Amino acid sequence: MPKRILAIYLFCGYLGAQTVNVPLSHWIYDILERWETQGYIENVYDHTKPYSRMEVAEYLSQMSQAYQNNPGKFSDFDREYLNYCASEFAEELDRLDADFPPKGEANRFRKWKTTKPLSYIIPDFVYRNNRNFLNKSYREFTIFVDPILQLSNTEVLSTSDTVYQTNHLSNGVLFRGHLGDKLGFYFNFTDNHLSREPDYPVQDVLEESGWPWLTNRTGESIDFDENAAYLTYTHKYFSLLFGRDYNQWGSGHRAQMVLSTNSPIYDQFKLTVQYWRFKFTHLTAFLQYVPPEARRSLKSVDPIDVYWAGNRLEMYLGKGIQLGLTESIIYGNQSFRPGYHHPLAFFTSIEHFYGDRDNTQLSIDLAWRVWPGAKIYGEWFIDDITTSKLGSEWFGNKFGWQGGLFLVDLLPFIANDFLLEYTRIKPYVYTHSFKDFNKYKHYDTILGHYIGPNSDDLFLRFRSYPQRRLRLQLNLEAYRHGSNPADRNVGGDPDLPHRAQDSDNVTLLDGRRIERTAFGGEIRYEILRNTFLTFKLHQIDTNNVGQHTTFSFRIGYNWGHRDEVIRPFQTARE
Repeated sequence: MPKRILAIYLFCGYLGAQTVNVPLSHWIYDILERWETQGYIENVYDHTKPYSRMEVAEYLSQMSQAYQNNPGKFSDFDREYLNYCASEFAEELDRLDADFPPKGEANRFRKWKTTKPLSYIIPDFVYRNNRNFLNKSYREFTIFVDPILQLSNTEVLSTSDTVYQTNHLSNGVLFRGHLGDKLGFYFNFTDNHLSREPDYPVQDVLEESGWPWLTNRTGESIDFDENAAYLTYTHKYFSLLFGRDYNQWGSGHRAQMVLSTNSPIYDQFKLTVQYWRFKFTHLTAFLQYVPPEARRSLKSVDPIDVYWAGNRLEMYLGKGIQLGLTESIIYGNQSFRPGYHHPLAFFTSIEHFYGDRDNTQLSIDLAWRVWPGAKIYGEWFIDDITTSKLGSEWFGNKFGWQGGLFLVDLLPFIANDFLLEYTRIKPYVYTHSFKDFNKYKHYDTILGHYIGPNSDDLFLRFRSYPQRRLRLQLNLEAYRHGSNPADRNVGGDPDLPHRAQDSDNVTLLDGRRIERTAFGGEIRYEILRNTFLTFKLHQIDTNNVGQHTTFSFRIGYNWGHRDEVIRPFQTARE
């Protein structure tokens, strides 16, 4: 990319007009990382998600300039996706006055609408823009409306030849839009019904599920709602968000150690400042603590209000290097502490002022595009640290590490990528010794990486794209966890912190060892815009259980506000 064009984005990359976020399940995140790793676009803040739609449009504008400067360098796959992006983010690109090449691929909505008998059935106001079910503009007001539909089936064949079958049906509505140049709005609501044979345990909260169950009277079925909704106000370099949304903070692909989509959605205030080579985010989240004994019935124990605050700075250092710094704190069952909830707070110092009762964390992450097509990344998550005891086995140095390698077009003739990621989390990480409600959870689910404390995980993934709509994937995951034996605490339970009677020295994976290896594949095909048909097959070997096989099928239309992973096994607990 010419230096003059790159400078425009580095020095003028403000947030611009109002905008809403792109859901974390959207395909644009994968394609932008592909182009960033190839060196076509720069300054992508891919460890602080979600992106706003205007932020995505700025990245796409870079990509368009790179393409027009050297079109012969791009594969057919990248050209087709660039055309597809031009349609998906058309309004935002128009605001940037981005110069895009002419579209090449005909829109299937447009084809079907003009084909008999659908041309007689579908009214003109439906899919008018060939993307959204309804869209309407009146003066300074614009709205886009889409239905949400999803049907999935998962079958598990256990070593005893027992078949567990889960059906998941969802329906809902999504709308987004803006009023004027500064105010944006987003609403995503789904009603979900799950049934399983054999029945579910009768619980209101299923740990590590990512949802608090709202209705589970008999175990035969579960009903719950999920709602992401927020308002945004944007002015030049600043953006404010108030509402409910997910966040991902950290370098990981499979999951992140600071904030992931492992836990349920939460209410929040978020301030984003983007200027030159910097993106700063302050987040205040309003959580709920549920003790383990309340998993069966949320009404048996009143939840405790918990607050989470975080400041994150991500910087582009040039030459493909991105650096991120994060501080966070979680505290509950006390009054709101304003000292934690402003952008210039240093949480460790303020915690000393408030009496050293709360739970602070630090994190450093780095990504480096070593050469076009290859990127390495890593993160150091610090839950607690005593520098005088570094290098020892002292339990109080509670760290997590993550490192990975991402390669694009490793094989010729077809679009593909390869990911290798290793995560290692020491004993007692995410726990807190002062009060149970200060542990790193929302409801009863870890906010960070799903493998939990005293665990490690190796994940390998290869994806190929025979065409734009079709994705083929193979993956291998090896998970190890040290579970607490009945007679001692080895730091393997996020609900059990270190106690006076526990050993001060810890060893990773000490305790009752759980080892699980999952190998599988996935086929995903996009039938229509954001209408995906997905098949997954995994074989799982567990050292103390045996082997079982899972098969899942899903068809979804505008489904998925977060990057939902149908994990082949449940972690952190048996």
